[in-house]
Amino acid sequence: MVSPAALLALAAALAVLLVPAAAAACSASDHDALLSIRAALSEDRLGVFSSWAGADCCAGWYGVGCDPTDGRVADLSLRGEAEDAVMAPAGRPASGIMSGYISDAVCRLGRLSSLVLADWKQISGPIPSCVATELPYLRILELPGNRLTGGIPPSVGSLSRLTVLNLADNLLSGAIPGSITSLSSLKHLDLANNQLTGRVPSDFGKLTMLSRALLGRNRLSGPIPSSVSSLPRLADLDLSENSLTGAIPDGLGSGGHVLTSLYLGANRLSGRIPASLLRNSGLGILNLSRNALDGAIPDVFTRQSYFMLLDLSRNRLSGGVPRSLASATYVGHLNLSHNRLCGAIPAGPPFDHLDADSFGGNSCLCGGPLGKCT
Repeated sequence: MVSPAALLALAAALAVLLVPAAAAACSASDHDALLSIRAALSEDRLGVFSSWAGADCCAGWYGVGCDPTDGRVADLSLRGEAEDAVMAPAGRPASGIMSGYISDAVCRLGRLSSLVLADWKQISGPIPSCVATELPYLRILELPGNRLTGGIPPSVGSLSRLTVLNLADNLLSGAIPGSITSLSSLKHLDLANNQLTGRVPSDFGKLTMLSRALLGRNRLSGPIPSSVSSLPRLADLDLSENSLTGAIPDGLGSGGHVLTSLYLGANRLSGRIPASLLRNSGLGILNLSRNALDGAIPDVFTRQSYFMLLDLSRNRLSGGVPRSLASATYVGHLNLSHNRLCGAIPAGPPFDHLDADSFGGNSCLCGGPLGKCT
C-alpha cells in the first residue's frame, strides 16, 4: 500500500512537469548589443525606443523578438510606416523619421533571423560589412527607404539561409556583388532605386528559388543575362530605367515559366521583341517602352492573352498593328505610340476603346481613333 506521503510527493512531481517552462530571459550580451544599436539611432517623435528599458529585452521591447528557449534575440524589426499601436496610436498609420546609422553592434546578435530597419528616411551610412559574415542564421534582411550609402557587402552570398534581401530606395552604389548568386534560398530581391552600376551577374540564373527580382531605377549597364530566362519561379522582373544594352533574351517568358510582370522600359535595348513574350498567356504586364527595339510586333496573340498593360511605345517598331490582338481576352492599357508603324488599325475590341494617344507619333497609321484611312 502506498503511503499518503508518497502520494503527495508523486503529485508534486507531476505538478512540476505540467507547469509550462518560463521563457528564457534576454541574453546579457544581446541586451548590451541592442543598447549599442539604440545609441546610434535617433527617433524623438514617436518614442519607438521608450519600451527599451529594464534588464529583459525579451519582455516587451518594441520590435524585438527572442527565442524562448535560450533568450537570444532572433528578430529585430522596426518599420517607419507600420500600422501597429506604437506607430499608429490614433489608429492612423504614422510616418516616422529616424536618423543615425546602423551600428556594427548588430553583428553581435549572432542568432538573428530577421533584421528590418525600413522606411525611416534618414538612417545613413554604410551597411556594416559584418552583417554578411557574422549573422549566419539571417533569413530576412530589409533596409529599404533610408539613405544608406556605400556598396552592398561583397560577402552577402555567404548568408546561405537568406530568403529576402530588400535594400531598395537608398543611395547604394557600386556593383551588384557576384556572390549574390550563391544565395540558393533567395526568393525576393529588391535593389530598386539606388545608384548601382556595373552588370547584372551573368550567372543570375543560379537563383532558382527567386520569384521577384526588382533592380529598376539604377545605373546598371551591359546585357540582360540569358540565364535569367531559366529561372523557373520568376514571376516579377523589373530592370527598367537603367542603361542596359543588347537584345531581350529569346527564352524570357517561354515554356512553363510563371512570369506575370516584366518591366524593361527606359534602357537601350535593341533587336526584336521575342515572340515568346507576347505569346505568354500568364504575362499580364509588359513594359518595353523607351528603348531601341525594331522589327515587327510579333502577331502571336491568342484568346488566352490578358494584358492589364502592354506598353511598346517609343521604340523603332515597324510593320502594322498585329491583327491577332483582336482575339485577346483583355487588353486594358495599350501604348504603341512613337514607333514606325504603318497601315490600318484593326477594327473592334480592344481597339474601339482606345484613344489616339495609344497610336500617335507613328509613320502612317490610320483608322480607329486616328481617323479614316485615305
